Amino acid sequence: MTPSITASAPLEAHNEALLDRAAQLEADWYTGPRMWFGTTGEPVTGSQAATHLESALALLDREGWEPGAYGLWEVLTGPTDLTGVSVNVLELVICAHTGASAATPRLWDTALGRTFDQVRALLTAGAAYARRHGPTHAADH
Repeated sequence: MTPSITASAPLEAHNEALLDRAAQLEADWYTGPRMWFGTTGEPVTGSQAATHLESALALLDREGWEPGAYGLWEVLTGPTDLTGVSVNVLELVICAHTGASAATPRLWDTALGRTFDQVRALLTAGAAYARRHGPTHAADH
């Protein structure tokens, strides 16, 4: 049985139930290797996505976070395939956390009442998910 996770519960970066739920969503949403390929058809490893998410967090830590002016939209920008897969990972984590059937991660931090700690937790959980569930080599998934 899947633990109950709600939008009002705090997002915890290292919540095992959250990561397991995101893995189940990946299995339900994506067939074949689709999750870990960018829009150009090039593969992205879990480590590459995790590093991109950790770099985004470091950038926010360094530059500051200002919802709607400087946040996830800006720090997730990068190579097309890497950005796309990283955004997919964050969508899985958000949906695993909230129970939503879809989310737009690059706008998630603009929701009324969102805190920087929540944004940090999302990026940290996304990196943890990518490292744990992403392919280790370009041809693994």
